[in-house]
Amino acid sequence: MRHVLALWKRELISYFLSPVGYIVGSVFILLYNWFFFFGFKEANDANMALAGGISAVMFLVTFAIPFLTMGLLADEKRTGTIEMLMTAPVADWEVVLGKYLGALLFIVVLSLPSLLHVVAVRAYVKPDWGPIISGYIGLGLVILLLVSMGLFFSSVSKSALVAVMISFVAFMTLLILGIVIPETAPAIKTSNVFTNILHYVFKALRYASLGEHYNNFAYGLVNTKDLAYFLSGTAFFLFLSTLAVESRKWK
Repeated sequence: MRHVLALWKRELISYFLSPVGYIVGSVFILLYNWFFFFGFKEANDANMALAGGISAVMFLVTFAIPFLTMGLLADEKRTGTIEMLMTAPVADWEVVLGKYLGALLFIVVLSLPSLLHVVAVRAYVKPDWGPIISGYIGLGLVILLLVSMGLFFSSVSKSALVAVMISFVAFMTLLILGIVIPETAPAIKTSNVFTNILHYVFKALRYASLGEHYNNFAYGLVNTKDLAYFLSGTAFFLFLSTLAVESRKWK
């Protein structure tokens, strides 16, 4: 774990020294605060405004994370520093985990000022703590999953631009699946076999929807199905990232 911590600190410091980190971070914080205070001003219910503010942070991370993860491994490949890194006594999984934790912590730091929204609401009404706590749990799980996905897309590309585009398309797809895919498959006049296949396809697409799982947390519901979705997805993409890094040995 010593190597993981060293890589984690290196990656985290690089964000604070990078113009991209400052630009993306500043825009991200500015926008979610603007969304909250605009909603707080217009809403009749302060707790509803707070829930909307947490959801705004969740929505905006889907735009911020592709830019913050695009160069995690893509830039290392492009510049050739990945080979220097791999010649050091560091395991592939340590490289992946170190970079993942560095990006993850930076995004968590950017999200922390949103806790001031709770302070603002508490000055007016007693907060409804259930949806607040579950909303932040959901936000944390979304960040866990999307950072692991962004890292994977960076690991399979030599271009940071390609990585950010793939990440953005993937994130948006996961967000809109729950909107465009109906809860039940459309009725069709065909054999039972095709009807069953269509049913399971629709069910799988609905399960893949990011918004579908996050919404439960936003409403104050925490269940094992949603926890399994985020945690297993995170582990899966970290595993794929490790395989992508190891693949250089197969060439």
